[in-house]
Amino acid sequence: MRVPSEVYQMQASIQAYFPHLRAAQQQGLAWWVYGVILAQSACESAVVTALLAWGQWHALRQRLREWLYDGADKAAACHTQVEVSQCFEPLLRWVLSGWQGRELALALDVTLHHDRVAALVISVLYRGSAIPVAWCILPANTKGSWMEPILGLLERLRPALPASMQVLLLADRGLWSPRLWRRLRQLHWHPLLGVQNHMTFTPDGRERTVASALVASGQAWVGRGRLGMRKSTRLTVTLIAAWTAEQEEPWAVVTDLAPTRVGIGWYALRMWVELGFRALKGMGWQWQRTRRTDPARVARYWLVLAVATHWVLSYGTRVEEAQSRGIDPARLRLPSLPPQPARPRVISLFPLGLSYPHAIRLHGADCGPVCGSLLSPGPTHPQDF
Repeated sequence: MRVPSEVYQMQASIQAYFPHLRAAQQQGLAWWVYGVILAQSACESAVVTALLAWGQWHALRQRLREWLYDGADKAAACHTQVEVSQCFEPLLRWVLSGWQGRELALALDVTLHHDRVAALVISVLYRGSAIPVAWCILPANTKGSWMEPILGLLERLRPALPASMQVLLLADRGLWSPRLWRRLRQLHWHPLLGVQNHMTFTPDGRERTVASALVASGQAWVGRGRLGMRKSTRLTVTLIAAWTAEQEEPWAVVTDLAPTRVGIGWYALRMWVELGFRALKGMGWQWQRTRRTDPARVARYWLVLAVATHWVLSYGTRVEEAQSRGIDPARLRLPSLPPQPARPRVISLFPLGLSYPHAIRLHGADCGPVCGSLLSPGPTHPQDF
């Protein structure tokens, strides 16, 4: 089978950041990612069609499928397969390889594929989008706690984060848990977790009330106090409550940071993960069309989606910064720019990166490592959304 030079270049980047993978696994991942970007879809048939210039249909399809299989399920049964959980730390290191600043915003959220599987995902929030860096695939609509898998994902990512970095983890109120709060504090990360509006809160120097009673429509409130009723489970937190005119009800989040260090608009950053899911689904890789239901295979499939998303956002960053300089993206050699005044983004990075469908062929696969141009999402700049 002939191999395009771009796959060799892409494989070199994958080899640099995933050295624990076998050579065949690195090459298989490069083929998958290259095909996904060329097809602008992660649907197997679309990827195979995009790669037909380098092989026969059935051979290409079998090659891609075997990469997703457990070793025992392959045509030539073996004891090796891609262990996705071992890729989370290297993937985060890749994303952060050129990170500027000491602030990092992560989002914990859940996305469903119909009633088949549920994906618990931790993503890096970046310039109005999100890059998945750790996930756990579970059967949907089954009983059981999600907290153990979530805590396991945090442990997988911890070694990749330097102690000097301020990490903020956002999660919706459906994932609120005192246990998650305490674990984040133990990791010296800063939680920004949504809570139910009916939860009780006792502001310093005031009577206990419910969170929703702190604001009326068009108002916002930030203050320190104690969350909960029982003395044994009370948490000292900073609560942020806001009720905009567009919302039917207020929202409330809690963090351990002092009130003077938080912003009312911070929770808007959580919407970036929704845009990241859109890139994985209808706006980008069409994950919602997959018929795979085996959690292990879906987890490997998500590694393809994550690396492809990272690659496209990296090139979108390159295009955005090149346009701000008035030069062609291929001529950009120093990907980082001095901080620019915050302004609304007209085109998000994902479609901007995909707007150059022949970028890899024209300029080689070096657009991936240009993730060195990644800038901190800056939790103080939600206006990028």
